This record gives sequence, C-alpha cells and structure tokens, in this order.
Amino acid sequence: MASHRLSRQQIVYRLDQSIPPAVEIDPGDTVYFETYDARTGSILSDDDLLDHPHPVGSNPATGPVFVRGAEPGDGLCVTIESIDLAESGFLAVKKGEGLLAHRADHFATRIVPVNDGVVHFGDLRFPANPMVGVIGTAPAGDGISTSFAGPHGGNMDNRFITQGSRVHLPVEVEGAGLGIGDIHAAMGDGEITFIGLEICAEVAARVDLVKGAGIRRPLVETDHHWVTTGEGDDLGDAARMAANEMVDLLQARLELSFEEAYMLMSAAVDVQICQCCEPGEFPVTTRAVVSRDLVP
Repeated sequence: MASHRLSRQQIVYRLDQSIPPAVEIDPGDTVYFETYDARTGSILSDDDLLDHPHPVGSNPATGPVFVRGAEPGDGLCVTIESIDLAESGFLAVKKGEGLLAHRADHFATRIVPVNDGVVHFGDLRFPANPMVGVIGTAPAGDGISTSFAGPHGGNMDNRFITQGSRVHLPVEVEGAGLGIGDIHAAMGDGEITFIGLEICAEVAARVDLVKGAGIRRPLVETDHHWVTTGEGDDLGDAARMAANEMVDLLQARLELSFEEAYMLMSAAVDVQICQCCEPGEFPVTTRAVVSRDLVP
C-alpha cells in the first residue's frame, strides 16, 4: 500500500464536501498528516494571549482526503498508527470563559515543553498522553466547522483516540472527505478551559474502506475497549446519545434484549465526559466505554 504526506499548510476549518481534496488515496493507504495546533501556530510565547478572535478560525484540520471508491453508506476505519509531537505546546485561560468562567478574571498563556513523553509544567512533571481532538468526514449537505462534533465525527476531544486506536466513521459523500487535526499532548476529561495542551504534530493514519458498513455515528475501537460517542447542547443530551449507541452495540454483539443490555450498562459501562468547557453555551461531547474482556 502507498503512503502520502500532507503538510500542515493543507488545512481546513470546515469538513465540507465542496472543498477540493488535498490528496486522493486508495483504501489501505497510510497518510501522514502534519497538523497545526488549535491556533494555527500563532501562540509562540507566554505573552501571546487568547484575547482576540483568531482571524481565520480555530481547530484547523489537515485535509481533506478523498478515498477512492468511498460512497455514501460505506464506512472508514482509520487506524492511528503514530502521533509524533512537537517539542512544546501551550495551555491557556481565556478571560470569562470555560467551566469556571466566573473565576477566570484574566487571560493567561503558558508555553509547555514536552520532552521524551514527559510534560514539563513549571517544576511539575507528568506523562504526555497524545490524542486526536478532531477526526471526521464531510457531512452530506452543508459543511460543519471543525470546532463542532456530530454524526460525522469532528471535534470529539475523545482521549481514547490515540496511537493504536481504530476510529470507525460514516461516509456521507463520495470520497469521504477525511480530516484530522487538533492534537493534544495531554488533555483532562472535560477540557474545562476550552484549551487542552495544544501542540503541532504529525499523525500517521491508515485509512481502510468498509463497503456497505451503514455506520450511523463514530465508533472508537482500541485493543481493550469499545467506545461510543455523543454530543449535545447539555450534558444530559450528550450522555444519553453515547449511552444509546452503547446499548445498541451491546445488543448487536452479545445478542441481548434491550432490557438485558440496559441492565448491563448500569453495571459494566462507564459514561464519561470528553469536553464540557461551557455547558449550555458550547456543545458537550461524551463517550460510553466498555471493556473488550466483556464484549469481544
């Protein structure tokens, strides 16, 4: 299979079928996505504050990738083969924003080195946990900003999307229109300031095509877990969506009734927050997680 490289100059701020592809590939090819951080490389020092709107947008994704043979009703299986991080990223506080907006009285930025898999936050050290914030395909109809999540994927901010993960995505338009971006060197569940440890990176992803998959929504598969996703204007709606997808998965894979799967959910499935930076003002994303020891 062939490999392809996309520079971080080949960026989009929307997943949109009207955007010409940056590259055309065959199923099974690997694409190396060079990605910008969430502010397109504009944050270079602690003096660079998020006190003004970015002139072109936030959360850029590299792409789009046209997958030959991909048609509506198919699915992509995108395997994250590696995530190579830049030497530093940034954390920030935006005045009056985030989950603790009522306490965020000042703008602040911190450039944070990341060396040999270790994050250096002042005198504190903790392991990096590289993950992909934005991964998605172009939706049918109008496009959607890379700042938002939906049935197409998008800005899910799901820390289970990391090296080794397989992300199943629906194909809604010819060629799929895959984009990847918004890499974090580390991100706590919730991303409560709106900003994870934003960093430039290179992501190697193998892109396989599953004909007639009929995938409705993103599904994340790791060696140890199945992960369904949800999004909504409030936490309840988003959690309900992820749970609903997980109940369907349990019924299908374990041949259970709804009642059996629903009971099992309450005993063996974790419903978790992905991004909850400003509920009611900005859409929330969630996940439901089950062990593959229980669900092969």
